[in-house]
Amino acid sequence: MRDKYLLVSVVLSLAFLTTIACNSRPNVSGVWKGSIQASEQGGKNRWQGPAELTLNQNGDAITGSLAFTHPQGGRVQVPITSGVVSSDSVTFAGQSQFPLGGSLEITFRGKASGTSLTGTTDMTSRGLFGTVSNSGPLTLQKQ
Repeated sequence: MRDKYLLVSVVLSLAFLTTIACNSRPNVSGVWKGSIQASEQGGKNRWQGPAELTLNQNGDAITGSLAFTHPQGGRVQVPITSGVVSSDSVTFAGQSQFPLGGSLEITFRGKASGTSLTGTTDMTSRGLFGTVSNSGPLTLQKQ
């Protein structure tokens, strides 16, 4: 009977530890600095510049802001209104209005590993010159 209780205890302990390991996610809260690059489809109008990402994590939900210099909009700060962290995966989206009219929508899909956050940003800007879609890497280091 004692062996049976021991076996049940071991099985339950392993199940608990497996559940914790499967649900682990990195803590991405804080300030991240690095660079953003983008180009239109077909590789035209390529640009790059410094970027700063501030994230606030609550469980698997993230909010914050991404700031960088956009060639059409100047210095832009995009509030992150929806984001999720799971395992090593990080995704977020946000939208900002340009001072002279128009808007910029951003989505990010990437991975967090230690003090590095890397992935791809997709941006759609709408303004006086029409709609422009850009895509490229965002590479950041936690400060």
